[in-house]
Amino acid sequence: MSKYKKSAAAILAVAGLAAGLTACSSSAGGSGGGSGSLTWSFWDQGSSNSSWQALAADVHKQDADITVKLTQTPFADYFTKLQSQLAAGTTACIVSMQSLRLPAFKDALEPLGPLMKKAGFDESQWNPGALKALQVDGQQYAIPYGLSTMLLYYNKDAFAKAGVPAPTNDWTTSDFESAAAKITAVDGKPAFGQSFSDLHMFSMLFAYNGARPVTDAAKLDLTNSPMEQAFTWYSGLATKEKVSSIPASSSDVPWGEQQFVAGNVAMAVDGDWNISSDATQAAFPVGVVALPQGPNGGGTYSANSGFGIAKSCQNKEAAAKAIAIITSESAQVEQAKAGTHPARLAADDAFFQALATATDKKSPGYAAQAKAAMEAASAKSVPFISTSSWDQTTKLIAREFILAYSGSESADTALQNVQQSSK
Repeated sequence: MSKYKKSAAAILAVAGLAAGLTACSSSAGGSGGGSGSLTWSFWDQGSSNSSWQALAADVHKQDADITVKLTQTPFADYFTKLQSQLAAGTTACIVSMQSLRLPAFKDALEPLGPLMKKAGFDESQWNPGALKALQVDGQQYAIPYGLSTMLLYYNKDAFAKAGVPAPTNDWTTSDFESAAAKITAVDGKPAFGQSFSDLHMFSMLFAYNGARPVTDAAKLDLTNSPMEQAFTWYSGLATKEKVSSIPASSSDVPWGEQQFVAGNVAMAVDGDWNISSDATQAAFPVGVVALPQGPNGGGTYSANSGFGIAKSCQNKEAAAKAIAIITSESAQVEQAKAGTHPARLAADDAFFQALATATDKKSPGYAAQAKAAMEAASAKSVPFISTSSWDQTTKLIAREFILAYSGSESADTALQNVQQSSK
């Protein structure tokens, strides 16, 4: 995924420095001189950029005392730039944050409980899992705009051609292995798109036997017994079973989902953030179900993104009001129509109605199937916990795990090398 600092010490040092800048930064929060003038940092959202710009403008329309300027950075550079801004005391007041990156940045963010309560925040209107994914030790550090779980996408034509029944939301890993073997034999190419993308891969391991790469205390733990068993199984899909297409290089992090949309594999794991685009961009009818579960499967992982407030922000109350508007029910409905699975419960219907409009003509019944899959996955989802040095770890994973997928290194050795190098 993105390019980040190269050591845990660097990340923690930056976060710690930022936490100490609260009172001394002359440009804290990018205030621009006015008490109600705020900057909002976000990664580039591509086609949805205009909708976020519109939300920034809506803040001023609804509260004339607050003006929000949205600044956007390519995703690959966003968190590196954020670290530099924290060190320089030039961070935006409103900080967009991923749940996976939160542990590395939480010390530079303001706990939102009191601020959001004053701004009228009502947690009962939100998906509990969406809120929990952006908490650390019970403290809310960002307000979510969506909720994502990991799902299995499949090529309906490939399954029909191989005479394999379509998967269901109670599919098992044995069912998955059998289908992959039959489709591989018929097509003459691997049926499953493998990955070392954190959520994609670790969700499959979690579904296999409940294996977790990180402890509840946010410590990396890749050498525990369930993880070794699950990763041996996962890498063996390529080395032993010959049913997985492996990434061409360590830089091909989104390999599985890209190969799926291109029609080169019949199955891949992807997040529900692509539930519309995967179906509309593929040249074949797409189906989607919850991840196949092993006898001791744990379900799937969830993750999301949202908006926090920098500790260095000079006008935190104005920032909380702005976030309340940016994540309001009407705003969430508009984002749902644009394809983002909303964190607010009241916006769910708008999301699935928009999905049906976009996909059902090409893949009849897709929206209803997607809703059932997402509900099944969400019922068994767990927020993904990362470490403060997670970005360094993901680089090591790409470097080592591709060796395990190709058979150049054992699964246990790959796990041990990442664990040891991440210290």
